Formats: sequence, C-alpha cells, structure tokens
Amino acid sequence: MSETTKLRKFIVSTFSLNGFTIQERACAYLVQQLEPLESREDRDKWLDKIVDYVRVSSTNDGNIVTYELLSKALKFCCNLQILNDEDILHVTPAYKLPRYRYCPTTKKFQRIKSEISMFGDAQSKIAQYVDRYTVIRQRMARIKTTSDGTLNQPLTIGDKIRDVDYLLSSGACRKFDHSSKSNSILLLGVLVQLKEGGRHYLEDPTGAIPLDITATDFQKGYFTENCCVLAEGRYCSDRRVFFVTNMALPPCERTEISKIYFGESSNFSDSNDLNLKSCNPKLLEYEKSKNRMIVFVSDVFLDDPKVLRKFHTLLNSFNDLAPVAIVMMGDYLSCRIPSHAYAQELKTHLNQLGHFLHDNTPVLCKHTMFVLLSGPGDRYSGAAGASILPRPLIPEFLTEEFRRLVPRCVFTTNPCRMQYCTQQIHIIRADGLMKKTANYDIRHGSMDRNKSTSATESDDDIIKNYIKTLESQSHLITVPLDVCPTYWPLASHSLSLYPMPDVVCIADSNAPEYSTVGSNDSNSSSSKMSSSSGCIFFNPSSFSKNKYTFSVYITAQRQIEDSNLPDDEYDADSTLMDSEDTVATVGNRRKVN
Repeated sequence: MSETTKLRKFIVSTFSLNGFTIQERACAYLVQQLEPLESREDRDKWLDKIVDYVRVSSTNDGNIVTYELLSKALKFCCNLQILNDEDILHVTPAYKLPRYRYCPTTKKFQRIKSEISMFGDAQSKIAQYVDRYTVIRQRMARIKTTSDGTLNQPLTIGDKIRDVDYLLSSGACRKFDHSSKSNSILLLGVLVQLKEGGRHYLEDPTGAIPLDITATDFQKGYFTENCCVLAEGRYCSDRRVFFVTNMALPPCERTEISKIYFGESSNFSDSNDLNLKSCNPKLLEYEKSKNRMIVFVSDVFLDDPKVLRKFHTLLNSFNDLAPVAIVMMGDYLSCRIPSHAYAQELKTHLNQLGHFLHDNTPVLCKHTMFVLLSGPGDRYSGAAGASILPRPLIPEFLTEEFRRLVPRCVFTTNPCRMQYCTQQIHIIRADGLMKKTANYDIRHGSMDRNKSTSATESDDDIIKNYIKTLESQSHLITVPLDVCPTYWPLASHSLSLYPMPDVVCIADSNAPEYSTVGSNDSNSSSSKMSSSSGCIFFNPSSFSKNKYTFSVYITAQRQIEDSNLPDDEYDADSTLMDSEDTVATVGNRRKVN
C-alpha cells in the first residue's frame, strides 16, 4: 500500500471518528497539503487543528466536510502561526455576543441563532429569569455536600433540591408536616412578590409558593427580589406556606470547572475564528512573556479644565510605557451641560481630546488601544434610554473626527467584554449598583430602603456581601427591573457572568474603591479581599470625583493596582513628575518592550 493511500485512509478515519464525512475533492486536497510533511507527528498536529476548526464552525452542511470548509480551515490554521493586534486584544459589544441556553434534556449549552431585537415581548422577560435559574440549577448538580448518599456516594446540592410543584401535590402535603423537625426540605427558586402586602414567594419553572421568613436564619450575601436562593425549611399543608428556617445564596463555582461543562464554545465572541484563536498556544506564550498593562479610568469630565489637565498628565505619563489598552468610561461631560446641547458639546470635546492624543502622545496612538464606554449620565441619545442596560455605543457622527485622529480606538456598548490573549474581562459602568443591592435586601422594609446601610455594615462587609451575591447569581444585575431596568432580550447573555471571566470591572462612582484577588493567588496582598470563584472584581472609582483615581491591571501577574494623581494646585512640572513616579511604581513590574 502506497504512502498516499495510507494517508487518505488515515484522513477519512480521523474525520469519521469525530462524526464527519469528508468529500472526495476535499480529501484529495488535504492529502496534497499534508503529503510533503515527512513526520507523522506533524501530520497529526495539523489534522487535529483542522478537525477542531470544523467542529466549532457553523455550517449548513451538517456533518459533511466540503472543499470550501476545508480551505477555510487550512487558511485559519496557517494564520495561527502569526499573531495580529485583533488576536491579542478584542472588544465585543453587547449586541454581538453569542447567546446560549442550557438544555436540561441533553445537559448541554445550545447556541441560539435566532435574530434578536432590543425591544422584546413578554416571553423574553420570562426567559431571562428561566435562563438564570437553569444555569444555577445545573451548577448545583456538581457541588458536593458533606452528607453521604446511598452506596457511600457523596450527594450534591442538586440531589436534595425539590421542585415547588412537588410540595403543592397532595402526596407532599401528607409527607411534609411542619410539626416534625425531620421533614426539612430544600428549594431553589427566585424571590418574587406576586401580590401586594409584602409577602414574598419562591418561584421556579413549576410554580410559586408563599414564604414565611419571620424566623429565618439568613447566610452571607444580599437577598433581593428576582434573586435565586436556596431555602431550607418545612412545609405547612394546612396554610400552604413554606416556613423557611435557613436561606442562603447558591454556592459559586470555579471558573475552570464551569468552562469544562460549558463546552468548546465561547461566550465572548460571535466569531468562530476568534474563539479558536483564543486557545492558540502562541497567545498563552505571549501573555506570559509580555507583562502588559490595561488602564481603567471612569468619569473623565472633558469639559472640566482641572480634570482635563489631570487626564492629560496621566496620558503623558503613560506615553513611554504604552499600556495595551486604556479603557475610558463616562460620564464624559458634567451635569452642567443642558440636554439639547449635550451631543454637540460631547463631539467638540472628543475632537479636542483626539487632537491632543495625536499631537502629544504618538506612542500611545501607535501601540495602545483606546476603548470608550458611555456612562449613565451621557445623554447623547436622550434621557429616555439613559438608565437602561445595555447602553448603546456613542453614535458614529459624534466620533468620526476622533476615529480619524486616533485610529486604534473602539467605541463600544455598556456593558461590553474584552479579551486579552486568553484572559476574559467584563466591563460595566453603572452608578449605585452596590448600594441598591444592599438597600433592596428583603430583610429591609420598604421604609428602610432609602437609609444608608453603612450604619450597620462596614464598607468591607458590604463589598464582600455584594461580590458574593454576584458570584452566586452569575449575573451583574441582582435587583428588580424597576430599580435597574434592562432590555429583556439582551439581559440574559450580555449581563451574564457564566462562565465566570478572569476580571470584572464594575465602575461605580457611588461605591468605595476596591479590588479582590483570586483565592489561589499566592502573590496576593493580605489587605485585599479574596474571591471564591477565582475572578478579580474591582472598582476604579471616579477620576473626576475621587481624587483622580484610576486602576491598572497587570496582565502577567493578574492583579489590580489602584493609583491616583496628586490633588494639588496645578503646576505642569511638579504634577507631571509626581504622575511619572506613580506610573513608574506600577510599571516597574513589567519590562517595556
């Protein structure tokens, strides 16, 4: 048997074992391309890369590998040997994110390919909560408990969870009697108020049941309406009420574990090529060898002369270090600008910033990507949609001149997702999220929601409980829709934190500045809070309102450095020298390349 025949049979069998049938023309073309390779190992590596591309590619040919698909796969695999700017840093707006839904039957996440509109129907409002519930329910099926089940096999939380309709059935009414302490059961559902009067219900896809939380022992975290919780207690068949003895947030899961069960698909980009390139070993090698920085700045008032001078000083200081990206988040103008003149004023100040960058910071314009998000106070699209998430990007007619002067810039939605090499970063700019989450806890009455929680909790306790709530819900918004409105069709995937990313930036000017480290980070400082999921949460605070603070993410060390410029009377020489010292303190951890 000739070598060509052996290679052909090997190609056909490899595709067959992966569930594909390769066409004759495509097989002959692949034999022609792989035949010059003398080593069997090299042929296997190239064939594995091609099969990986075919597996995640979305085509209408089913399991047939056509000549056109094979040509694309070969071209893509050849391009993997060369890294370009888009491979190293990529920004995805909210409306371009892929959508996935967990199927309990197949126990897999399935891609939703239907078209999406910002303004959905009533079914899309229901779907966002069902999707959130099913994600948490499948996560509970993997978290072990301390007690053992049958045959000495450890039980999971999912094994103990009962549905609401089981409680409402006649058999459950007889079995679960509130007079017996041994009849404690566990429910997983969403906290809601279905009727007026202040009584809360626990709802899951099978039904809803009223709760009695007068004697409930609440665990750490915040329990808000529309929040998914674990409730343990006893069921009273006479009153049809579930008496809750313990209520806790669902335990979070490590990022690396979630990604295994999420599958090969990526929730960060709609492009299959970019999803595959994120697994490129060259990216991981580049990430480890290049200790780069990403700068996060929020609330840059371009119409405030003092703030603008400080920001110019910051840009000049970073000109020699050239971070991989500078993320600028609104508000870009102060509230002194009237609404009817806001758009034109924003365009004027963006043009002035573009001219400054083009004329004074050539290194930044050449090597740094500028990512710009709108803030909650930016009223370029009118006041009606200012508070609804996700917020659209700044219109192109306002940014045309800035794009011309600074070609390496991206105007994106709020929130958005950024991928640096293999690291995934969530970015959202919203004011009052932490405060609203703390104040709208069901343990506070409606009369106490406007009061500050700082009287009973310290800032560190509020931050820890807030982060625990986000990790448990795998979602950025845990408060009711009337408190923080969202576009229903976009909320379930654009605000989702599943699988948990590497970094989450929550720019909140009303919250204290904070940053966490992963629980397995041996280089972490003892003064910083740890994250159970291994994700880094941080708030860069407000540049304009909080002593010119900003945050720097060190990519290779995967840690956040909080910095601020000196708040003194403006002196060009002294301020620039102090700022260069601040930047040098952060930059001494990396080698400038």
